[in-house]
Amino acid sequence: MAGLLGELQWIGTILIVIVVLATIILLTKEGIDSTKITATGALVVSLLYLILMDWEKGFRDNLAFEEVPHNFLEALAKTVNIEAILIIFSIGIIVAITKGAGFFDFVSLYIVKLTRGDPKKLILALGGLTFFVSMFFDNLSAIILLGSLTVVTCKQLEINPEPYVLFVGINTIIGGLPTPVSSIPNIIFFNLYPEEGMSFIKFTAYMFPIAILFFAIASAFFFFVYRKQLRIKVTDEKKEQIGRINPWSGIADRKNIWKSLILLSFLFVGFLLTSIPSNPLDVALMALISVFFGLFLFRTDLKRYLREGVEWEMIIFAIALFVLMGLLTAAGALLPLTNMLTGVLGPDPTTGGLILVAVIIGAVGLPIAGFLNSFSAALIFSYIFKALPAGLLTGLWFGFVLSGNIGGALTPLGSITILMSLEILNREGYPISFLKYVKRMLPLTLACGVLGVAYSIFLIALGL
Repeated sequence: MAGLLGELQWIGTILIVIVVLATIILLTKEGIDSTKITATGALVVSLLYLILMDWEKGFRDNLAFEEVPHNFLEALAKTVNIEAILIIFSIGIIVAITKGAGFFDFVSLYIVKLTRGDPKKLILALGGLTFFVSMFFDNLSAIILLGSLTVVTCKQLEINPEPYVLFVGINTIIGGLPTPVSSIPNIIFFNLYPEEGMSFIKFTAYMFPIAILFFAIASAFFFFVYRKQLRIKVTDEKKEQIGRINPWSGIADRKNIWKSLILLSFLFVGFLLTSIPSNPLDVALMALISVFFGLFLFRTDLKRYLREGVEWEMIIFAIALFVLMGLLTAAGALLPLTNMLTGVLGPDPTTGGLILVAVIIGAVGLPIAGFLNSFSAALIFSYIFKALPAGLLTGLWFGFVLSGNIGGALTPLGSITILMSLEILNREGYPISFLKYVKRMLPLTLACGVLGVAYSIFLIALGL
């Protein structure tokens, strides 16, 4: 009987791995509804796990659940990171409110006016704006807002949008590094870290320097690769036209711009306040409070933004992916990699062991995030990290965070923002193939990946 149960466990694990891989492969196909595919994959894996596996033992041993609910659906719900879902929900509404107020159109026109159409100044300004927006809004919202604005700006100036759109796409990833609410990998890992050990300010203090370095490297890289396109001279007539631009012209009510600034400032200050040890608010709750403050500030109703502003498909996709990766881990599919890393660390992790694990995660993490997508990779990394010995240095933790983010820029499959950037260019008549993108951006991604590992090693060497 025990032998039969053991065989069923192996069969269940193999089938679950096959279904997860099939789901991931399908997600790489064009024209596929990613939400339906992921939800279907999660449903199939859930049934396989329930029927073929000792599901309570898997949740307890491989997911480290202290108490496993006797109801399977309740146990399944525990694989979903509610804080992450709440942040995605809240930020989506705040983006919708400020976008509807015309705030980002105003900022975009103001940037064009300030740069006077100079290609180098323009690409830096658009990249800098993207970096800032991506620090507080999710990457998908950032590329939807700024990708379209970049194309419109390039059309007005009659210049090739390729370097500008790609630079904006890359900076949604780089700009998503400094805060714990700016990217899915950050949200996942921030909620994984012990509450008393990591705050909003502390996270930003660690990540902002490396993000600025990545921005500088990406800027230099684009200046070199696209040097011909960025040498184009803007005619005096065009500069004069740009100088006459009035950023306020398309704003129906100027008060809405100031209200947007107040709302975003409230959000930012609220996130900073969550870092105070005695403050009972966490980042997710602060984001939700900011939503209600925004609704009050703009005298609008929640129903409208629940219908128009919330990225419901993104939320369903996220929930399904949490379930999919949670059950993949519960089935024991990640044990070989986890055991290898645990073996390297040993019972009493040394600095050398921690550095070796950081290198392994950097080397393995880049292709996993690049071909699997950074969301899935971050979930896998989070389960691996939770299974490692307790009390590991923060430097290694940040190595996982950086790998989960930077790998997303390796291929168009790794990040939705890169994929959307290429779709925007394709729509505008500037198509870039999968291989062309990888070939062009590979040096930049590798450079950032190596620097990410070096930064993790630096923190470990300092004993942080």
